[in-house]
Amino acid sequence: MAGNNGFFSPERRAWIAVILYTLFLYSTLSLAFDVYMSIYRRIGRDSMSLSINSLFLIAGVLLMGWVFQASSRRMISLVAFLLIALTTALCLWQLEVPAKRIHFFQYAPLTLLTLRAVSFRCRERSRYAWTLALVTLIGVGDESIQGMLERRHFGWIDAMVNSLAGLLTLGFLTFVIGGDNFLESSRPRPPS
Repeated sequence: MAGNNGFFSPERRAWIAVILYTLFLYSTLSLAFDVYMSIYRRIGRDSMSLSINSLFLIAGVLLMGWVFQASSRRMISLVAFLLIALTTALCLWQLEVPAKRIHFFQYAPLTLLTLRAVSFRCRERSRYAWTLALVTLIGVGDESIQGMLERRHFGWIDAMVNSLAGLLTLGFLTFVIGGDNFLESSRPRPPS
């Protein structure tokens, strides 16, 4: 087993996870669009919109249940959760194209993985700024690749939605969960 500085160190594994997830996002651009369009043509815009919104509602209810059930939650955590949920709902409502709403599901996990990887080198508040910067850069890369694909285009709104998903995820981690709590729970424990 390699030590903390070896190829399989926790930091390297964290960065490998970010790279693999990013490659997954980039590699599915054409396929995901084709699958989305196939479903869209079958069920129509309204049903597609309702389906995606239902996924958000289910995720939101599950998160809300977890936040309210968790012991020792401060009132500020509950208020932060409600503000983040309302902001997300407002953003989803503003996005007329149902496919753009999926960006929130794609970029929240990327934000979690990136924050974990960045936290090995950056401390305190700078890790959140670096995380958001990297998520934004990956999102712009995503849109740049789409701009090169047939039947696709670069979308500044999509790039902003990617960044907003990262920002809201960081807000959730910081004000609802507690960023340090997330980072501590995601670090591997030393063998006993």
